Amino acid sequence: MAGKNNRVALVTGGGTGIGQGIATELAKAGYDVAFSYCGSADGAKRTLAEIEKYNGRALAVRADVSKIEDIHRMFAEVTAEFSRLDLFVNNAGITEKSDFLHTTPEMFDKICSVDYRGAFFCIQSAAMVMADRGIKGSIVLISSNNAVAHFADVSVYASAKAAAEKVARHAAIELAKYGIRVNTIEPGWTDTGAARLDNKEETYYKVPLKKWATIEEIGQTVIYLASDAAASVTGASILIDNGACLVSDKRERYGY
Repeated sequence: MAGKNNRVALVTGGGTGIGQGIATELAKAGYDVAFSYCGSADGAKRTLAEIEKYNGRALAVRADVSKIEDIHRMFAEVTAEFSRLDLFVNNAGITEKSDFLHTTPEMFDKICSVDYRGAFFCIQSAAMVMADRGIKGSIVLISSNNAVAHFADVSVYASAKAAAEKVARHAAIELAKYGIRVNTIEPGWTDTGAARLDNKEETYYKVPLKKWATIEEIGQTVIYLASDAAASVTGASILIDNGACLVSDKRERYGY
């Protein structure tokens, strides 16, 4: 069962990066936190340790959200442990780059199975739990500024994120009758410590505020969207990219 009077949150992809930061911020805010992880068992252990620092109950569920059976099992485990779900954060995603002419069907399917299809059925499953229990909950999709920008070499990733955002808006209108709100956060470059990330300073020419977002900032935005302060906010997208979408990339990045 959930802790006394505690709200319960589930974050997918909580073993690393942005998901790990969101899970930690939610624990700081008093949530009991469940999270899924797929490839990083060590990262999941670190997330559990962070959550437990703040006296919140924690649950780690290994799940591949590209598989429907894993999605159903994940929600079954969370509801069996906590009995309720107040906040669902769809964060799990795959980020891979490829120029358009050399993008393979295998890469396309790999990204879309998680970033689009997985998001659709995770959001659907979360809404079912909330609606069945009469919980006027909050669902937050972690998207990307790539959904609205047009950077090179991310045609699949960016279009999958844009599709997932369309799902979130459709869910927002269809779930309003249950009092369930659905919103989207669009991070740009975010300092997660991941080895794949560019050197910060090399990106500043296209980041007006000349800094990257932090995982704590994104976690705090999730908390806002789930709070009473955002009770009238649904179907919205919040862009957190330090102004990157206000400018275009260098011509050379597009092969001109």
